[in-house]
Amino acid sequence: MAQIHKSHRGELMLQERRHTPKELSDAIPHYIESDMPKQHADFFTGLSYLPLATLDRQGRPWVSLLVTQSDNDPSIGIQVAGRNTTHVVAKTNPNDPFLRAVDQDPASGLEARLFAGVGIDFANRRRNKIAGSIRAASVEDGGKIRLQLLSDQHLGNCPKYITVRNLVHDKRSPEIVHDRFDAPISALPDEAKSVVARASTVFLATKHTSDDTAAGVQTDMGVNHRGGAPGFTRLYEEDDGAQVTTYLVLPDHSGNRFYQSLGNIETDPQVGLVFPDFALGGILYITGDAENLLGDDADALMPRLSLLTRIKVTGAVFVRGGLNLKLASPEQLSPYNPPVKYLRAELEQMGHTIEAHDATIPLTAKLVATKPLSSTISTFEFALSKPIKAPLPGGFGVFGFSDLVDAGYSHMNEANPQLVNEDYVRTWTLSSAPKFDKESNAFRTTNRVSVTVKRKPDGLMSNVLHSNADKLITHKLPVQFKGTGAGFSCFSEAAEGSRPNLPAKMLWIAGGVGITPFMAMWDGIKRVATAYPQHRSIDIVLLFSGRDDDIAVLQHFAEQNGSVSDQVTLRIVAFQSAGENPLAAKSARDGLDATFTDQPLKLEERRMHNADIQSVTHLGMRDVYMCGPEAMMTSTDAALNELGIEEAKRHRETFVF
Repeated sequence: MAQIHKSHRGELMLQERRHTPKELSDAIPHYIESDMPKQHADFFTGLSYLPLATLDRQGRPWVSLLVTQSDNDPSIGIQVAGRNTTHVVAKTNPNDPFLRAVDQDPASGLEARLFAGVGIDFANRRRNKIAGSIRAASVEDGGKIRLQLLSDQHLGNCPKYITVRNLVHDKRSPEIVHDRFDAPISALPDEAKSVVARASTVFLATKHTSDDTAAGVQTDMGVNHRGGAPGFTRLYEEDDGAQVTTYLVLPDHSGNRFYQSLGNIETDPQVGLVFPDFALGGILYITGDAENLLGDDADALMPRLSLLTRIKVTGAVFVRGGLNLKLASPEQLSPYNPPVKYLRAELEQMGHTIEAHDATIPLTAKLVATKPLSSTISTFEFALSKPIKAPLPGGFGVFGFSDLVDAGYSHMNEANPQLVNEDYVRTWTLSSAPKFDKESNAFRTTNRVSVTVKRKPDGLMSNVLHSNADKLITHKLPVQFKGTGAGFSCFSEAAEGSRPNLPAKMLWIAGGVGITPFMAMWDGIKRVATAYPQHRSIDIVLLFSGRDDDIAVLQHFAEQNGSVSDQVTLRIVAFQSAGENPLAAKSARDGLDATFTDQPLKLEERRMHNADIQSVTHLGMRDVYMCGPEAMMTSTDAALNELGIEEAKRHRETFVF
């Protein structure tokens, strides 16, 4: 059979926008085989589940996860007859929209009922795509379906982003919870939303309706696997008072640069998705209208993304117990998964509002000085190309290093999978505060910012800074300064011209490099206290937990030459846990003892316990600020719950991007 697939205008447009090399674009049609290779045939016949999609009479794609194994029905399975005919006998739940679509007349204007699928083996991350037309179909009672598929497109796919899991057949009792197959759309139930929030696997069905058949471009469908860390698909709602509209956002992870699915969306927005819940057995089917957002449009919705797909949900079906598969092993996430990216609105709800600077005047930062604080932690001072209005102390800066270290596209990287989706952007807390202007009662604009960064063994950018600081300073190499943001600060906005607001009593709890926002807060408090030495008293207790010589960062809080007003008191308790360098640990303790001769500092060679929080004087009257590793934050919250500290007095730095 002659090769018939050609890249259409939607695919070609995205390939050009995303800089797919021309030689690859020209070669793509030759990767798609018209006849099913024998290894694909052997692969499909061994599958026990098959994601498959078709169109309903309205032309809407619906994708299912058909189960092709059974404990008591030998007719269930997949057989390949000849090179291009595949017989599928499968079982699904009776409410599966795929069954309903197959039972309807084909979409108008189509000579044949289209199908597309992606054979996938979760046990070994192997997958192959298939597409063509449905020659015959019959739906039986109980959700059994028989299909005769005639395929004319076959393509092997890479294993990135597939979660490894072993699945076995499990006969469940399906219960329809939400059915908007034909009915007007409404908000998804919470149970369905939770499936999206936990999912590391989704299947996306797209279609292309050709208007250029003379050029060899055919009307067809495609199904692709989309995977990532649990929650990589984001969901948000818009409520206009009369109706709730649901949107799904799929970030684009680096792939093969064919852009078949996203190219289809450029020419036809209708898509289908299925979210299987392998743990609980529920399954969520979605159809909707999709759009690709690129560049600034993507970043406006989801910061640090240059390409994403947003789907407006127009139809949905959720079936509890609708998936006749269950996990037979723990799930193993792909090492290629990038961290979950959050919507801008979600970040703002977390207190991380990003203030981007004028893109027409690029802002750069040049490293001008470094100050080692411990064997692994240093402060890096940058000079900006123009002054900025810095966020309140505790805020962050966004740095882009792609001009220095971006190695370009790589399809796979077994040695360092995270590099495949690396954007070379880092968001670090600004660990110093600008000078304070008493006349305006505001922190001044500044062209100097500092960040305090811990070197991590597997930290790409932390190692770039620590290992190349001298070169960056000597050669005055600029990096991008993309913006700033605030949220986690003991300072709160006051009316223009008024003094900054500060709680009178505070408890700061920090772990490791989580001390950095408190460094800036302390600088800011000192500057305000110097301007207003007779202002009301401020009482702070700092509990800090660090390994080995990490506690040396507390040198930042040492008073120098009476720099702190008598109205400000800071008591520090440092908890030093044992690490791999006892000599450095002792040196750090000795250094703190020598520095804090006139300040209250207590050193404990152990981990912090709940009793240490409970022992803080006037605990119930203090605003509590927490920043540190997730385990520390969780245990601290649990301790505060036990002690009855009200939620309104707790402030967390939950850095997620």
